Amino acid sequence: MNKLYVGFSKEIEVPEMELPGYSVRRRGLLIDDEAPQIPRARIFDPLKHSFNPLAHLDYKEARQIAEVLYTVSPQGENTLTVRNGKRALLRALLDAKRLDKVKGDEEVGAMIDDILMSPVLKRVFCGKPNFSFEPRSMIVARLNRAELGDFDALVLALLLMAHYKGQVVVPDFGFYGREAHVSLIRENRLIAGVNTLAELPVKLRQVALLIKDKEAAGATAEDAETLAIYARHAPGTVGFRDFVSEAMV
Repeated sequence: MNKLYVGFSKEIEVPEMELPGYSVRRRGLLIDDEAPQIPRARIFDPLKHSFNPLAHLDYKEARQIAEVLYTVSPQGENTLTVRNGKRALLRALLDAKRLDKVKGDEEVGAMIDDILMSPVLKRVFCGKPNFSFEPRSMIVARLNRAELGDFDALVLALLLMAHYKGQVVVPDFGFYGREAHVSLIRENRLIAGVNTLAELPVKLRQVALLIKDKEAAGATAEDAETLAIYARHAPGTVGFRDFVSEAMV
């Protein structure tokens, strides 16, 4: 399912889901600074656990990883140089068995070296895997940005979202969201929270606004009015004003 929360007072809940042959329970990957109390949830701790994001890598997943890694250290818009760089990184990812085994040109090598310069990221991605991401279970990735730093938390979240096959829940999607995550919405498996819509890249924001299930609390006046229009309330009407007032509370 898709759902978008907008505002500074949002409270995101992980929904219960039912799969054939399994009991009704919460399932998915939750990425947050802290690990909330969720019954039977497994906690992914980057200070303890390792996984190989290139294990069983297919073309689709490799392309998404190439896309999101380029956003960690942006090098311009969709220029020919950037497109060639993403293509080279895609080939290198498909040919490698582990992130520290990626072989490519100077730009690809520098990008991977920059990521693996972090001792946390090197251990998580290149250590012996000791954590599995079963989409039928509830997994909480505790990525505390105050402890890890923005860069490490961002890289971890981006590769976790590319690696995981089930429902993804990201309360701080304004920080982690990238245009490549449009695919999560198309696949109907993103629950995201943003403080303001302006936090999202333009293309991602446009697609996110088309999510039918949207909830606002503590939204800015501008965002409340945008959401009112998408809810098909005509500006100047009582319904429009009531919607805006409620979204800002």
